[in-house]
Amino acid sequence: MNIQAKNLNKNYIQEKGPDLEVLKDVNLEIPLGQKIALAGPSGAGKSTLIHILGLMDRPTSGKVFIDGIDCFLMDDNYLCNMRKKSIGFLFQFHYLLPDFTVLENVLIPVWENKISKKSYALEILNRVGLYSKINCLPNELSGGQQQRVALARSLINNPKIIFADEPTGNLDRTIGVEIENLLFEFSTNLETTLVLVTHNQELAFRTDRVINIVDGRMVV
Repeated sequence: MNIQAKNLNKNYIQEKGPDLEVLKDVNLEIPLGQKIALAGPSGAGKSTLIHILGLMDRPTSGKVFIDGIDCFLMDDNYLCNMRKKSIGFLFQFHYLLPDFTVLENVLIPVWENKISKKSYALEILNRVGLYSKINCLPNELSGGQQQRVALARSLINNPKIIFADEPTGNLDRTIGVEIENLLFEFSTNLETTLVLVTHNQELAFRTDRVINIVDGRMVV
């Protein structure tokens, strides 16, 4: 899927003082299948940007087009269906449900179709090396294993776009590289657009393009 952002601005209202300007007139285009890194200092607006591009939050002003559709002209049901059917999310924290097994956590985004999706979930879990852990609870896994579950969950709906926000930020470098390799492998094999936030320069340089965000603005 192609993504295009036009004149994106995001402000947060503060009880005291002026509004907090997080994004300022951001314009970008990401072609189908491209891997993009959003880099820059903490607090620059990178996570806010992918939340808007991923249709989890609405901008204060500006537009986001996905495959030519002006998404924020649509209602919340449309945005929800887009997230469920076409977008995968991978965050720094795995956000697994503690009372659900590994397999159940992977199936959460497609829960209404969990029976038909079970074989695919098992296939992904086998690929990320967790087939033997499908009946374990999250607290029985290491941090790296938990993030592998989160990666598998992000892929269960065969997404056309994956947004990854510091996906290996909480892992040691060796485990982090393993997760990164899997993420890039799946993105390439599925011809998925990949947009990731990272402070890791080595990871950023593995992508097709690095976009620097400083003080809410794109910096060339």
